[in-house]
This record gives sequence, C-alpha cells and structure tokens, in this order.
Amino acid sequence: MTVTEIRKGSLFTHLAVLVCAAVIAVFTVSSALIYIEQRNELLDRQQESVSESAERLTRTVAPFISAYSINEYENLIKAELNLKGFHAILVKDDLMGKVLGKKHYITGHIRLPNGETKRYVEGRAHHEELLSQAQLAASPTVTDSNGAPIGSVSIFVTDEAITQSLGHLLRQTLATSVITALILISLLLFFAKRFFTSPLEQITSAIGLRDISGIPISHIPEFPNRELSTLSHTMNAMIDMIRHSHHTVKMEHARLHNVIESTQSGTWEWDVETGKITYNGAWMDILGYDAETLNGPPNQDWKQFIHPEDKMKSDAELELLFGKQVSFYDCELRLRHWSGQWLHVLARGKVVEWDHQYRPLKILGTLQNITAHKQAEDNLRLAAKVFTHAREGIIIADAHSRIIEVNDAFCRITGYTLEDVKGKNPSILRSGKQNKSFYKDMWASLQKRGHWSGEIWNRRKTGETYAELLTISVVTDNEGVPQNYVAVFSDITAYKEHEHKLQKIAHFDPLTELPNRLLLLDRLKHAMKLAKRHQHYIAVIFLDLDGFKPVNDNFGHDVGDVLLQQLAKRMKYALRECDTIARIGGDEFVAVLSDLPSPEACQPLLPRLLDAACEPVDVGGNVVQVSASFGITTYPQNDEVDSDKLLRQADYAMYQAKLKGKKRYHFFDAELERSLKTQNENLQRIGEALRQNQFFLLYQPKVNLRTGEIIGVEALIRWQHPEQGLLSPNEFIPHIENHSLISDIGNWVIEESLSQLTKWQEQGLNTSVSVNISPYHLLQQDFIDKLRVKLARYPHIEPSQLELEILETSAFEDIDAVSKVIERGKKMGLLFAIDDFGTGYASLTYLKRLSAQTLKIDRSFVRDMLEDKDDLTILEGVITLANTFGREVVAEGVETHEQIELLLWLGCDLGQGFGISRPIPPDDIIPWTKRWKPDPKWHASADIQERLRPLLETIVENRARIERFRNYIDLK
Repeated sequence: MTVTEIRKGSLFTHLAVLVCAAVIAVFTVSSALIYIEQRNELLDRQQESVSESAERLTRTVAPFISAYSINEYENLIKAELNLKGFHAILVKDDLMGKVLGKKHYITGHIRLPNGETKRYVEGRAHHEELLSQAQLAASPTVTDSNGAPIGSVSIFVTDEAITQSLGHLLRQTLATSVITALILISLLLFFAKRFFTSPLEQITSAIGLRDISGIPISHIPEFPNRELSTLSHTMNAMIDMIRHSHHTVKMEHARLHNVIESTQSGTWEWDVETGKITYNGAWMDILGYDAETLNGPPNQDWKQFIHPEDKMKSDAELELLFGKQVSFYDCELRLRHWSGQWLHVLARGKVVEWDHQYRPLKILGTLQNITAHKQAEDNLRLAAKVFTHAREGIIIADAHSRIIEVNDAFCRITGYTLEDVKGKNPSILRSGKQNKSFYKDMWASLQKRGHWSGEIWNRRKTGETYAELLTISVVTDNEGVPQNYVAVFSDITAYKEHEHKLQKIAHFDPLTELPNRLLLLDRLKHAMKLAKRHQHYIAVIFLDLDGFKPVNDNFGHDVGDVLLQQLAKRMKYALRECDTIARIGGDEFVAVLSDLPSPEACQPLLPRLLDAACEPVDVGGNVVQVSASFGITTYPQNDEVDSDKLLRQADYAMYQAKLKGKKRYHFFDAELERSLKTQNENLQRIGEALRQNQFFLLYQPKVNLRTGEIIGVEALIRWQHPEQGLLSPNEFIPHIENHSLISDIGNWVIEESLSQLTKWQEQGLNTSVSVNISPYHLLQQDFIDKLRVKLARYPHIEPSQLELEILETSAFEDIDAVSKVIERGKKMGLLFAIDDFGTGYASLTYLKRLSAQTLKIDRSFVRDMLEDKDDLTILEGVITLANTFGREVVAEGVETHEQIELLLWLGCDLGQGFGISRPIPPDDIIPWTKRWKPDPKWHASADIQERLRPLLETIVENRARIERFRNYIDLK
C-alpha cells in the first residue's frame, strides 16, 4: 500500500461523514427556522416599544429644548432609559449647538456593561465604542410649537434580551434534534457496514498483500451473493494473467538492461508513424530529466532538445538515412540539459523497420555524452588565445627561473622580443629601485605560499623605468616540486602618475595651492594631539574676506582668482613655518597656529595676518583691495571638543566680528556658548516633559477668613522629573518665560483646570479655579479666541469659574495691551486678578485702567508684616487702595492666626496659604472641603489684641495721615 493510499480515508468513513452531514443539515435548518420565527416576534414587540417611546419623548422634550433646559430633558431621558431598558437615548440639540458654535449639541444617557447608566459625553472613546455596539432603532425629529425642527431624539437598542429569551427554546429544540439524529445515523451506518462496506474491505485486504512488483499474492474469497461472486472470479483471473506477463517482461528487461549498461549509452526508440519516442538508459543522466518526464505525456520529440543551430545538420543526416543514402545516422549535436545548459552528444541511429513503400517505421539509436571531451578541446584553444591576446604581459619560466615563453603583451610593454629573453633570467628587467631585501621577501613568499603579488618598478629595453602590477605563481608536480614559474604583469605607470595628481587634488586647493579642508582637518587633529601631549596651545583662525564679491562683479572672476592667489601667498608669509593656512571655500581661509605657550600668544600674529589680507593688489593695472574678518578660538578648552567643533567656534566668532563692523577679529566666548547650550537643553527637557505628561497640578484653596467660606482654588503646576524628583515652578518656568513653550504649558494648565472643574461638578462640588498666565502667553493675538474655544468644549462650566492671574510687573510693562485683553475677557465672563501686587511700581492711573476684579498681595509683605512696619504700611496702603477702587484683596502666604487677625482688622477678608491648606492633589479637594472648619483662634482675643497693639497704633497713625492728606486735597 502506498503512502497516498494510507493517507486516504476508508469508504465507510466517507459514508459515515456523508450520512452525518445530511442528518445534521436537516435538523440544523429546522432549528434555524424555529429560531428566526421566535426572534422576529420579539423584534416586533421591541420595535413597538421603541416607537411608543420615540413618539412620547418627541412631544415632551421639545419644550425643554426651546427653553435651553438641558438638565430637565436629560433627567427625562434617563428615566425613559431605565424604564424601557434601552441601550442609549441621545438628544441632538440644534439650539444649544448654535450657542456653542457647533452644528449640534449632543447629550443623553448610555448604559454601561454592568447595567449602570451614565451621562453620554460626545467624543469620549469608551462611550463611542459602547454606542457602536448597538443599533439605531428610531431617530424622530423634534419640532417647536411652530413646527420648525430644533433637534432629534435617537434611541439605540441591542438584541441581548431577545437572545436570552430564545436561548432556552433553542437548547430544547437542539437536544431533541441531536437524540433523534444519533438514532437515525446509527441505523443507517449499521446496514451500510453489513451489506456494502464489509465485502469491499475483504476484497481490499486480499489485493493489498502484494509482492515487490506490485502483484497481489493471494486470491479474492467467494461471497454469498451473485454480483460479488462474479467480481471475485474475474479479478482472480486478471491477477493470474498479470503475474505471467510480468515474468516475461522481467526477463526481457534484464536482457536489455545488460546491453545498455555495456554500451554506457542512452537508447531511444522512435515510432515514426505515431511520433512516439521511448527514452531509456543514460538519457536521464545525460539530460537531467527523470524517466516519467521524458516518456510520460506529453511525449517530447528528441528534436526539441537540439540546439537551434544544430537542427539543420541533424535534419540533413536524417534525410540521408531515410533516403537510404547512408546506413546509419551519425551526428554531433548540442542538447539542452534540464538546468538550461547545452551538452555536446554523439547521436547514432538505424532504421530497423520499413513499410512496403520503403518508408521508415521505427528507428533505434544510441546517445553518448561527449561534453567533457569538447570542453577539454575548447579549454586548450581558449588557453592559447588568452596567452596570445592577453593585454597583460606573461612570462613562463622553467624550474631554474629561465624564460621559456613570453606573449605579445610582454614584448609590447618591455620592448624585448622572445629571442632577446629566451633562456635568460627575468632579472634582466630590474630597475634598481628595489633593494635585495625586497627580492628576498618575494622568493620567501613563493616558497612558502606558492605565489606573490605586488607593485614593482622594472626597466624597458630602452632604459626607461615603468611601474607594473605583478603576480607570480608556482606550478608544481604531484609531489609538490616546482616545475614552472608563471608571471603575469600589467603596466600601471599611467595609473601611478594619475594617483599622484589625484592625491595633490585631494589635499591641496588647485587655485592657491594651499591645503584644502581635508588636509587642514588632518593637520588640525595632529596639532591637537601634540598640544595635549606637550601641554601647549593652538589657535584656530577662521578668516573671511570682506568685499570680495564686488571684486568679482566689477572686475571679473579672473581678477578675483589672481587676488586670492596673491592674498594666499601674503598670508602664508605672515605666518610661521610651523603654522598652516588653508583655503576651505570661495573666500574663506582657516589658519592653525601651533606650539603656542599660552592662548594669548597668538595675538601678536593677528595684526600681521590682518594687514596681509588688507594690502591692495595690482592685477593687470587694476588696483583692488579687500579687508578681512577673523574669528579665533583656542585649544585645549575646559570642555572636550573635536576638530569640527573648533572650526564651528571660529566660524561663529568670525560672524560676530562681521557684525561689529568687519576688518577686525573676535575671540570665541566658550562661557557664552555653554550658557546658550544649557538653555537649549533646558528647553528640550521641558518640551519633552510636556509631551510625556510629566507635569501635574496641585490646588491650594482660597477662603474667606471672616466667614470660613471656600471661594475657590488656585492651580499650581509641578514637574515630576524622572531624575531630579519633584520640581517647583521657580526651577523651570524662568527658562521658558519668553519662549513659545510657556504658551503650551499655559494652555495645558487651563485645559487641565477646566477638565478638573467638570469632574468636581459631577461629584457635587461647584467652585472656581485661578490660573497664572505669563505675559508672553497673555499677549498672544489669538489668546482670547483659543480660550473661548476651550470653554465651549466644557458647556457645563461658566466662564466666571475661571480666574486668570497676571503678574503686576508684567501687566504694567504693556498696560494698553494687557488692558485690552482684560476687557475682552470680561465680556466673556472671565475673572482677572493682579498677582504679587505691591512688588512693582504702579501709579493710580495704571491701577484705574486695569479693570481686574482682584488684587493679590505678595506673600513677602504678609510674612513680615508683624515685624516690619514698612511692610505693614505697604500692606495697609494696598488694602486701602483696593477698597478705594472697589477691588477684592486676597492675601497670599497666610501661615499664622496672628497674621489672619491683623488682616481682618485691616479689612482684608480673603486669603490663602499654609495656615489654611498646603497645595493638595485634585482627588483630595472634595474630602478637604468636607472637613474644613475655620480656626477659632482667628476671632479676636484679648491676648492677640495686646500683642498687636503697637502695630494697630501704627495703622491708626497711617490712617490719620491719609485723612489729613485727603482734607488737604479737598481744600485745594
């Protein structure tokens, strides 16, 4: 039994699979029809419920949409959702959408996987994913009292409830179907096994036992029924006939195989009438095909394997054979191998059968592979051609190094003929440029490795020396004894000269003959190593000519080239022999001053170099003059630098010299560069921190010191640095005050604050938040517009819940611009506060023009007001000033109850500081508000009033002076 037969399944298995598949298909269709009918009934009931809810919600929601009562229709939707068990109900409010600058305002409620309902938030990924899992059941339009569309109500449902209802019925139906199907399948398979597959298995078993030739070795048994008994008799007779025929064929095959083996040839038998060709013997080895491919369909005419150029010759030989002009077909051909290669063969054949009209019927022939013989002949011819026509010179010497043969290329290169050198040693070509050690190493390599290769200088017959690329190989016998030496060489004199020119071009400027950038860098690196080793200094000077372009424009490039050549010579003579000056660009030069005892030692050379570049030059009667600007840097430096960085430093210093007026030089300032580098690194780290969400906000409550009421919180940014830990704003904000990053961080703080206000509001806390705004951010042209867009994304947050704090010093730097921003913000409903009030200079006119609602007193005045009378006086003045202009005052940095008592006495009711609460995370704000109570010590006590008496007396005196000043103003 073959592997393929083993892998095939039995007939009984196929019948079993077919029966099972048919029964299962019938019962599956029946169960599916029942399931679909029940599901359609439940879907109809659900659609009726959806239509009823849609009609009722359309009527009841319309008045609330017209009245902008979002909370009312949201409660109505939530009640309907819980009552009917829908997946989601959404309302598209066109009127509120117009207010927010959008096409629709979408709100509603959606059911979570745990059954809980939540208010739908448009754009939230989790809600959108839940909504995509449902299907839209109804979406009627909501109209106002005049019939105009003002929105729509969308109801979403799922088929989860229907699926659960059908589950029980489907399980019962499937259980009954499975039991019935199993009984029916068992009966069908029993009868099929008994009357059909068992007899076939006996026949299969009988003919499955075969000998090595594939012929069954036993007879098929008898069967009780007529049909199977006739089949067994017929098959037994056929097996006997096959066994006898196989024996005869086997004997003939052995005889033919011996003939083929003895001739070592492939045989072919050509039936001319049918075109059938039978291939045997070495055909498979010669052409690479197996017997099945050659003799199986489609049977290929052997002419298909012949090379196109040999077909005409083969046809001519066959025509002579068919015309009985020759007795045998004998022809050398090229046949195509399976791999695509062409093989040389010798084909022979003879007609062994003719018809009555002397036309050939059958031809027998042989085939021999002569490829190796043909290749050997070709190789000999090729070797002769290569030796004769090679462009490389070839010398063949005997074991004693005597020349026995040379080719034409040798004669052309050296000028010697074969007669001149035959029997002589190749040493007659020596030029004398290589010493004895060179030839000693050459012979050592030949003896050790059997070959040598390298460049060598030899001499022609004329005495002229030339360079050659030479390879010498040793030819040995089977014992490894040298028999011949073969030398192959080519004339590379032109290449060597070209290499020399290229080397000069690669390292020197072709116009001025000064070193170019490549050679300059090489010398600069070498000078840096020596300076470090010997503790000396070098100076790198980057020189750019001033006014060189007008010379080219006015006098032409030829004059400009001559000018560059003359200036290059002068500058080279102005330097020392140990120094290097190179041209690296059009009118750019770099000088390297080496072996300096100190960085300042280069200064005496600078005026000489500057004068050399500034002297006039007479070019063909045209007197032209330019100047130069230098940039100088020195090495070693405190920081580790490489040659490229030294050039960049000198280039930067040269640019600074040009900015200062040209015709001068400027030294590179490493400390300034280090400062700029540090600033750039800080900007990069802060920007990366913003992208990686390393910033977070803490919130510090603000309270009414008199009543204990919480009036809001202030958002304070912090940086959780991955290496330095927690950083306060003073450690990173100063680095970005005048950079666009301050706007990015400011926008992030506002966005986070508005988002946190929304979360607190959902948890029952309705408060406001203060945000510090930098002047750079505040004075951006689109600041108010972007803020309006941010507020629109949070429709449940009132603009008055956001207060923007502006530093006093920055507000008065551009009072007009800040005033306009405040006015635009107040029209939106925003609140503004002047932060750190009293730390800068502010006139009453400025204070009047800034319509901020709140003044925040700097913590420095509050901290020292109990000890410093001046701070107390400033504090009282600020509070009086705020009361005069009708502004609220918030004291920052409140820490002790004495400070609070004095602030209340002065008329400052609002404050924030550690005495009230430290900045706390957003999740702790609501618990803090629940446990917050004012300290009873804040209310005046005799002990506190006694300690504050000197300060209160000072305050009374200050107020008396203010009152006298007011009376004086009134008299005037």
